[in-house]
Amino acid sequence: MRARLALAAALGACVSSDPSGPTELAVQTSGDLALRAWSDGSFALTAAGRTVLAGPAAPLGARSFHETVRSLFGQWTFARTDVAEARPTGTTTATRDGDAMVLRSTGAAVTSTLRFRRVADGDVEVRARVEGAGAFQATVMHFRCDAAARFLGFGEQYNATEHRGRAFPLWPSEQGIGRDPHHPSPFSGNHDTTYFPVPFFLDPRGFGLAVDTDARTEVDLCATNTAEYTLAPEQPEEVVLHLYTGPTVADVMRAWTVLQGRSSAPPAWAVDGVWLGVQGGPAAVRSAVQAARAANVPLAAIWAQDWVGTRDFGVGNVGVRYRWSVDAAQYPDLAGLITELRSGGVRFLGYMNPFLVPEQDLYAPAVAGGFVVTHGDGSPYTFPISVLSGGLVDLTNPAARSWYQGYADAALALGLSGWMQDFGEWLPYDARLSDGSDARRQHARYPQAWHAAARTAMERAHPDGDFVLLTRSGWLREAQTAQVVWAGDQEATWSADDGLPTVIPALVSLGLAGIGYVTEDVAGFSGGPSTKELFLRWVELAAFTPVLRTHEGLQRAQNWAWNRDAETTVHFSRFARVHAALAPRIRALGDEHRATGMPIVRSLPLVFPSDAATYAITDEFMLGDDLLVAPVVTQGATTRAVYLPAGRWFDVWSPDRAFEGGSTVTVDAPIGRPPVFSRTARTDLAAIR
Repeated sequence: MRARLALAAALGACVSSDPSGPTELAVQTSGDLALRAWSDGSFALTAAGRTVLAGPAAPLGARSFHETVRSLFGQWTFARTDVAEARPTGTTTATRDGDAMVLRSTGAAVTSTLRFRRVADGDVEVRARVEGAGAFQATVMHFRCDAAARFLGFGEQYNATEHRGRAFPLWPSEQGIGRDPHHPSPFSGNHDTTYFPVPFFLDPRGFGLAVDTDARTEVDLCATNTAEYTLAPEQPEEVVLHLYTGPTVADVMRAWTVLQGRSSAPPAWAVDGVWLGVQGGPAAVRSAVQAARAANVPLAAIWAQDWVGTRDFGVGNVGVRYRWSVDAAQYPDLAGLITELRSGGVRFLGYMNPFLVPEQDLYAPAVAGGFVVTHGDGSPYTFPISVLSGGLVDLTNPAARSWYQGYADAALALGLSGWMQDFGEWLPYDARLSDGSDARRQHARYPQAWHAAARTAMERAHPDGDFVLLTRSGWLREAQTAQVVWAGDQEATWSADDGLPTVIPALVSLGLAGIGYVTEDVAGFSGGPSTKELFLRWVELAAFTPVLRTHEGLQRAQNWAWNRDAETTVHFSRFARVHAALAPRIRALGDEHRATGMPIVRSLPLVFPSDAATYAITDEFMLGDDLLVAPVVTQGATTRAVYLPAGRWFDVWSPDRAFEGGSTVTVDAPIGRPPVFSRTARTDLAAIR
């Protein structure tokens, strides 16, 4: 009998005696990893005795389909017909190959291989390959979904923090102006659209999974089949995954952000004071600076997106010109203005985006130089942007990158300390690129290329790191380039689809995507106009985030502003000083982020992973491990329910008032007193008036 078992183990043969179901193959081990497998292809991978990944019968498939793609205003619709999936149904073996464990399933037409190998502490490389299925478009990976499985992450998400039960695509796109799925418009998005998706999730039990791909990826998180989740990148070649084995969420974040990156810190001034959004030219800038100083606002920077000029988009919406140099009519002596501001300790920040529009000065030289993305026939690829049309700079062309960076260098020479490097999600899937690469794959890489082009110029001009790069888009590895990321173009409303309530899910999910320094537009960008109450509540939220910055929004003449009346100015000044008081803590958390991968703004499960009540919370966040922030995001509310995890919590506005956690409490929350609790008794914020 011993001889038979030894032979079975050596050959990966059947050793189960149960004839009614799949038979178990010999367990394969490598270091702390063990692979149990069965004759139908199902498997369970354990790390140090914990199951970290399991698959059903025939876990890999080859998906083929006919697809029609439509795009409009930076969003894409991928409609599929004739969808079919081939999976092996024959013999399965589990073997060792050096330090790797290999699960191989064969069938009449399809062979699949899963190869597991530990490549670093906490990181298991999983290679998935399907062969013999003829032409197919996507590799589908089926994994078991047990009752306790939870899915945090998938990049920046706005309407949920835990995604079990959802099915959605991962593909950088315009978020959309308005995301109400019941009232769509040509400009609106939906609950799946995001500028910054990432094919990674974290399970708070202490493991995570990333798909190392640039391909559009569809995920189904126990929605179609409650017993399994699927990851399906449009990649017929071998797919590499990274399985993060923990055992804690901190271990997962540390290992995951080796691949994803950890966003670098902006200079201290960018955290210590407010970035005030101002438009209108030198007189408007000087007036805002004077008013801020008179109100005791700790002012760090003026952010003037209109340094490139303004554009009237109609119906009261005012935007900017799509160009990369100063509008001399709007700012006749910008260098002098910047010098004046710097002498008073205030920096000047601007705006750029990658669009090339025929009516502006960049378009003709871009076409002549071959710097614009083209159709297959070589003609410029243009598309509707908003009320105008244009194309994109081709960043796969080194000459085009250098051409853009010449403008970036000139902006820095004027004295700009950085700018918003806007957009990056609009590369057409069927464009022709200078380097011959597949635009469908380059689409996901384009945001990082756009950001890196600016960052390179900034680092040349300021090797000491005294610059700000503000971005919104991204994909896998984006945190290797990103610095400060803002939550995008929320509506200046209370809408749960796209207004103030969506900011918190966006910020905490960016943290899971490796971004330490996050921010948002106070108080929204599109829609509106914003109201006084909305502005006051938005400021209260933003004061507890790494960067406090305002935006005048599209309806700038109608939107409420920090200096619209005396009460608002006092409120804004107070919470700006609250933010300044938190700045040393924020910068220390930024150092922790660079060392460990843990974000500054944290979803509650990162701090309380064993508390299942925290998993789906969308209206609270942690600043580090100590402060729990529960902003008011409902119009008219003066109280709110707050879930406090187990432990003792102190009200930061009345430090002698404490609550025992492990339950939901309802607290008073008038304007000026957003619910914020500390795990340690602190009085520094209560003194700020």
